[in-house]
Amino acid sequence: MLKTSTILISSDDTEGVYHSVREVPEPLRKKLLRSTSSLNAKTILIADRRGQQEITRVLRSLPGASQPQLTGASPSSPKFTVAQAAGILLAGAAGVLAWLILFRR
Repeated sequence: MLKTSTILISSDDTEGVYHSVREVPEPLRKKLLRSTSSLNAKTILIADRRGQQEITRVLRSLPGASQPQLTGASPSSPKFTVAQAAGILLAGAAGVLAWLILFRR
């Protein structure tokens, strides 16, 4: 098994490529660790087909509550039910109708 990592940092006027967190200069390392430890931090994982199969196998063995959080590869647009879509359209139509009645010349 061969493990490699590359860290590309582009921050303010600083750009650099590092092979480990230890190689990152101290002030930049603190900023990196602070940003990757925040609630908004996400992990990006790139794997070949075999790696993807192995990750999927491991994720399926996790407790059910962890799976949706870990397997959600990309955010999806919100889904509306037919009733919700109809309600939105009716509200919009009522707004247009009210506008036409109030501002009709």
